[in-house]
Amino acid sequence: MSFIAINILLTYSSGYGATREISDEIGRVLSEDPALKVDLKPIDEIQEISAYDAIIVGTSIRADRPLANTRDFFALNRDILTTKKVALFIVCLTASTEEGQVKVRENYFPQITEKYPSIKLISTAAFGGKVDFDKLNPVMQNLVRRVVLEKTGKPSNGSFDARDWAKIHDWARELAYRLKHSE
Repeated sequence: MSFIAINILLTYSSGYGATREISDEIGRVLSEDPALKVDLKPIDEIQEISAYDAIIVGTSIRADRPLANTRDFFALNRDILTTKKVALFIVCLTASTEEGQVKVRENYFPQITEKYPSIKLISTAAFGGKVDFDKLNPVMQNLVRRVVLEKTGKPSNGSFDARDWAKIHDWARELAYRLKHSE
């Protein structure tokens, strides 16, 4: 059986590692399909994207905005991204509830989609994030605890993990189908 592989760049910007871990898992699921060749790289290591058929971008949210290097990636590559299949996923604590999912779709995705309307996304997703309080300095611990309480309504110590791995796997499988069947 002969086929032409779809070359995919899966790139991410991760504040504390949750987006990287989700990207790793999405890459693993996509790589199960022999028609998909996935290169997984941090967004800061991307030099050139023209060799790829598809670009998948994952970003964390900080201060209600996609991380700066993600915004820069879209700005620098906006012209070539119009010629690619593009997917975007956002990882944040807000996305850990149904109400938060709506907020992410209404407030966070448009910061990219409205700024670059010529880039047509074939798929988007929002996933809950993870916080390891032990990895934060005391000032950040207090700030993030307040944010977790505000975004999720749940007090937190130690760590808080709102990632839904089944949802992540389902999105990756659907994305694999779209990558192979969309124009």
